[in-house]
Amino acid sequence: MKNVVGVIDHSAGEKPDPRLGPHFRLSLAEPMVQCADGIVRRFPAGARSEHIASGEIHDVPSHRVTHHIAGIEVSADFKQAAFMVEGFPVSPAKMGAFTVYPMPGGRFMVPQPGANDCASACELMMLLDNGVASIGGNSPPLPMTGVRRNDHEIMATLQEKTGRTPVKVKHEINYKTGLFGGTHASRKETWRDLSQKIDELGSCILTKNGHDVMLDKVREDNGKFFLTIRDPYHGTCMEFEDSAEFFPSLSGSKKAVVVEAIFLGKAS
Repeated sequence: MKNVVGVIDHSAGEKPDPRLGPHFRLSLAEPMVQCADGIVRRFPAGARSEHIASGEIHDVPSHRVTHHIAGIEVSADFKQAAFMVEGFPVSPAKMGAFTVYPMPGGRFMVPQPGANDCASACELMMLLDNGVASIGGNSPPLPMTGVRRNDHEIMATLQEKTGRTPVKVKHEINYKTGLFGGTHASRKETWRDLSQKIDELGSCILTKNGHDVMLDKVREDNGKFFLTIRDPYHGTCMEFEDSAEFFPSLSGSKKAVVVEAIFLGKAS
């Protein structure tokens, strides 16, 4: 595909299994794709070919970004890739099938290894953020990979591994503008509620259009809302202005979307 500028091959340097051909090895690699907004983003192994071909954006279009905090970036010659935080490279650590990158403030980035692993990557980020799992230390069993998991499964495993009771919040947001261009009340209610809960309970797993991201912060400024997320699909962390463009399913006359958030809950 013309918009694939390279691949991250984690098996490079290892002795290849003679039973497996080069095409199988490449199927396990992570493509670096020039997306619809012109920005090169990392895609997980096994990403759908139509998503790659269209340069589908799973975080947010670049013109909405107010602060790019971290992400996997390619060199000018497209021969190397590194996870960069505020312009500085960060070395990864391996935890089973997951690659983990430490970030400032005691947080971690865990890019999802496969196309169906966003929930598991977010679960691991939540466990690492809260000190339940640790790099190179004692950790509960790692989240499963290769299967799509629902909210009930995530909440059950979080409770089992932490002893805390997860809290689930559901909101419907309407991006319809008022007669005088004002923000719909549902947007204010949603983001203010999630902001208050983040202050109380910490980052949450936010589900939108069937994709899970970590929501770390909601900032309100002069009537506008700015969200900070960690997106496991692309392995990016950014702040951006709230917009319907965060929800690709909103098009044409459809203006409302349902978001669900899972918080770990307080320690007893």
